[in-house]
Amino acid sequence: MDKRQNCAVCGSENCASFTKLLAQMHPVREEFNFDRCADCGYVFLNPPAAMSELANYYTEFYLPYRGPAAWGKYSGMVEDSDRKLNDKRAGLLADRGLGPESLVLDIGCGKPAFLERCVERFGCRGFGLDFSDQGWRGESVDVGKLTLMVGEVADLPPDLRPDAVTMWHYLEHDYDPGRTLRHIASLSRPETTLVVEVPDFESSGREKYGGFWAGYHTPRHISVFSENNLRTLLGKNGWEVERIDRFGTLDPYVLDWMSRMEQKGIEWNKSMESEFWSFVAGMLAFAPTKLREKSKPLGLMTAVARPL
Repeated sequence: MDKRQNCAVCGSENCASFTKLLAQMHPVREEFNFDRCADCGYVFLNPPAAMSELANYYTEFYLPYRGPAAWGKYSGMVEDSDRKLNDKRAGLLADRGLGPESLVLDIGCGKPAFLERCVERFGCRGFGLDFSDQGWRGESVDVGKLTLMVGEVADLPPDLRPDAVTMWHYLEHDYDPGRTLRHIASLSRPETTLVVEVPDFESSGREKYGGFWAGYHTPRHISVFSENNLRTLLGKNGWEVERIDRFGTLDPYVLDWMSRMEQKGIEWNKSMESEFWSFVAGMLAFAPTKLREKSKPLGLMTAVARPL
């Protein structure tokens, strides 16, 4: 794609190359450039990978698509961890008055386990959108109160009117995050809740791992946000920020582990079974660090907003 001339957050032309990084979680070690805006600090892939080439980076061997099955005989333990994560995410919506008439829209839903948990917990309806059905293809999905759609945000039904919109590590992948946020705002009710979780550029994890930091996820991540420019982006595109937490629902150790594996040069298409116990040992060693995540950002942040 063509090189971008303006910052997608503040519109400034005062952007220059910040770092050049190799593709992550990918066997071909291509190099990509990230620019940084001198005015708001927004870091972005420039030029981004062509959309026609994205399938090369989201293959059947892509670890998030493989899910618990990638961990072989330990898949049951990983599934239990995933259930706890989705419980935690649904918990962020527990005080939003969701019920049988409510609709939760999850953008970039992948495997729709989060939506299934919302349907189970709140009795609501769920609507999941992704650019591919790779996350649910061949899976048993309860479609009674759940709708799954392959497409882009612009393809969503104009009368959707969600009561809650969630983006769990989606917005950093979006080629035009401002346009997406404006479109979602146009579909929403005045009381709709938006929850956005993304990697946090201004974190100790990024400082520790540099170009191997998994928050870059080169070249799948187009944006690497900081608290201030995420707040600006939301405010300029139809959303009033209630709060931004400098931590997320995802265990920060996962980001730390992925960064270490990139540094190690792991083969991401292999079975993760042989890595399981070292993963567990690392998690135990990381536990004292995790206890400080609310005072020392470790790599994740979560924004909660309402339409303006």
